[in-house]
Amino acid sequence: MIIENLQKEFVEQIVFRAIQCNAIYEDRYLLGTALARPVIARAQVRVAEKYNCNLLSHGCTGKGNDQVRFELAFKACNPSIKVIAPWRLPEFCEKFQGRQDLLKFAAENNIPVSSTPKAPWSQDENLVHCSYEAGILEDPDHTPPKDLWTQTVDPLEAPDKPLDFTVYFEKGLPVKVATPDQEATDSVELFKLLNKIGHDHGVGRIDIVENRWIGLKSRGCYDTPGLTIARLAHVDLEGLVLDSKVRKLRDQFVTIEWSQCLYNGMYFSPEREWLDEAIVSAQKGINGQVRLRAYKGNVYVLGRSSETSSLYSQEDASMDSLDTFSPMDSTGFIAIQSIRLEKYGAQKAKDGQPLSQS
Repeated sequence: MIIENLQKEFVEQIVFRAIQCNAIYEDRYLLGTALARPVIARAQVRVAEKYNCNLLSHGCTGKGNDQVRFELAFKACNPSIKVIAPWRLPEFCEKFQGRQDLLKFAAENNIPVSSTPKAPWSQDENLVHCSYEAGILEDPDHTPPKDLWTQTVDPLEAPDKPLDFTVYFEKGLPVKVATPDQEATDSVELFKLLNKIGHDHGVGRIDIVENRWIGLKSRGCYDTPGLTIARLAHVDLEGLVLDSKVRKLRDQFVTIEWSQCLYNGMYFSPEREWLDEAIVSAQKGINGQVRLRAYKGNVYVLGRSSETSSLYSQEDASMDSLDTFSPMDSTGFIAIQSIRLEKYGAQKAKDGQPLSQS
């Protein structure tokens, strides 16, 4: 048996890039499971090559996304690799119709598993995230039991005293997390500290129904404390230091496509590499710090600042000063912007459909 610690590789190569592009799938899912698959698959291939092995296997079901993610990664990293997927073998499926059959087999053979009759759901955990699926959760209207969540405390039972802390960024990457009692600068340690903050204050839970890549809808409950905090802080800092047009282009295309690449198992692809170049270019000036407060399931931004990259001008934006921006300049801007709308409104009125009566 070979066990490798891939935490640093995972955080620095993939999780940090996800933070830089504010990765998200279907507006809510932070891709916690999908982010880990390229690192695991690549390590499997490295070990296989080291021991001259041309066969790899995985335990993913034939109805899920992970089978696609693992196998596309295997093929990209080493096209000669052959894959054994038990859940797609007819003889396996005849013997084991589903997870209940496997749980029975595990019990009969004294094989320890996390899923039990008292906890009838599957659980998949990594440094960033823990997912809970299947079993009683397959009913999308079934409320998750309190003991399901392992990475966050119940927000209602979180401390009555909030925690204030600061996240520091350089080129869009978290470089330090500081609380009143401790700070972390190592990539893995700072992420663990964010996880602890999120855990203790009940931050990062979601319960969703998502569209799987293979076409099925799936209900999942996800614990993602540290990444939820890091993403929120990063998004906030970008409001201060990122050019508006660059942000719009990134949000409308790069974020969506990069997230889709990870979700669909296309990490080892030319399009993902191209998207990475765009992300790195856009993040050159994302330097600064964000002060936050964690309290009972939420994280609130208290303030943000940047000594090197701020595009915000307090003087220009001030309602109490006319020194650097003349309000009269807005007259021409509005006049130009209204030309098209005036023509549209006139035409609608001519057609008997005045906008004032719509």
